[in-house]
Amino acid sequence: MSTFELVPSQETEPPGQPAPDGLASTVLLDNARWFTSVRWFVVVVFCVMGFSGHAVPNVFVCLGFGPPVRWPFALAAVLAAANVLFIVFLPKDDGSGRVSAEAHLWTQITADLLAVTALTHFVGSVETFISFTYLFHITLACIFFPRMKSLRVVCIAAMLYLGVVGLELAGFLPCRSMIPDHQLLAQDNSALPPVFAVSGVLVWIVVWHLVSTLSARVRERDRQLDLANEQLRQADIEKNQQMLRTAHDLKAPFSGIESNIQMLRLQHWDSMTEAARDLVNRIQVRAQTLSERIRDILILGDLRAGQSEGDSPPVTQLETVFESVAEDLSEKAADRSISLDVDIPRVSVRAGKKQLCILFSNLVANGISYSQEGGTVRVSAHCAGDVVRVSISDTGIGIRDEALPHVFDEYYRSKEAARFNKLSTGLGLAIVKRIAINLGLQVKVSSELNKGTRFEIAIPVTQEQDKGGR
Repeated sequence: MSTFELVPSQETEPPGQPAPDGLASTVLLDNARWFTSVRWFVVVVFCVMGFSGHAVPNVFVCLGFGPPVRWPFALAAVLAAANVLFIVFLPKDDGSGRVSAEAHLWTQITADLLAVTALTHFVGSVETFISFTYLFHITLACIFFPRMKSLRVVCIAAMLYLGVVGLELAGFLPCRSMIPDHQLLAQDNSALPPVFAVSGVLVWIVVWHLVSTLSARVRERDRQLDLANEQLRQADIEKNQQMLRTAHDLKAPFSGIESNIQMLRLQHWDSMTEAARDLVNRIQVRAQTLSERIRDILILGDLRAGQSEGDSPPVTQLETVFESVAEDLSEKAADRSISLDVDIPRVSVRAGKKQLCILFSNLVANGISYSQEGGTVRVSAHCAGDVVRVSISDTGIGIRDEALPHVFDEYYRSKEAARFNKLSTGLGLAIVKRIAINLGLQVKVSSELNKGTRFEIAIPVTQEQDKGGR
């Protein structure tokens, strides 16, 4: 038996227009969170360096380096304290704070550049390649920000790096290096240190130019794709609106056709020939099918319009929902000799009755439509933690494994379903999906070909039920 789970929380509406000069606030916040995670790794690396310098200093000496002693612990402590503050003051992910998200990310980058500058001073500002660690933040800034803003990171890094080199040359800072035998900064009248420092900055500028140019092209391409996607979305909205208007216009004529058919049956049925009766029957079946399709289209259109329950959905007695569903579908089940077995406990749920009735009516009607005559559709429920799990199972034709992920698509019908029920609209489970999205419900479907299908829906229970109902 195969299983497919629909998680409506992952079904989000398309995002709004992206910022033309950079990433959206949600993306910037994700990057800010990622920075805090990476910073913990750097803190651990500094701590390992410090402990290694104390525990096994000979290893560094054998490699030609002076063992780091106190400064790794100092840097680790400063970065850890700063990281805690960054996490505490991280903006909320509400989609409305692009400026605060960007400012927070800039604060993190500036703090990291100061830490890199301190690291450069202790390891050796011009005697080692440690200055190229600035490229990490320069490259990321090219990805996060537009060209001119990422250039600010290059300028800040250059000022900090050239400043520490200048202070060391002027004697305001002691000359430090992890390479004891090569003290370029300590040599008098040496032109090499400033040449090395400026050369490093020039390399940063070249790297910034290449990465920022590529990033700008990718960002522009991404913006064009977003605009194209928005145009397609608007076109789809217009198409759906046109379809709804057409469905509304067709609703009255088909109601008139059904009324006239009932009049023919009541007043002229006995005087009609067998051929005429057969024609009327076919017209009636076709009219009912199209009326059901029009009804499903209108329901789906209303649900798409955003008729969700909001932040505080009403409280509904689940038992009353299935009383209404059973009353509506009992005749349909009796026509096909389907046993409808409903066993629902008294439980209150956080969801609107109207949408729940539509959701479960579609699922139960689906079970009736795709069960063999004389089969059974069982409805049961049990509380599990903070939710009640409602199960609807049938003994019908089942669903193939490869078709299972597509059953919630609009107008989709498997080959077996199309052969078994030619009058299906293909919208029933699409309506179930839209209601599940509106109410934030999880839907799981399990099925085996020729043996039946089982749907399970998890609905949040009320706090009152959570305290005293179990």
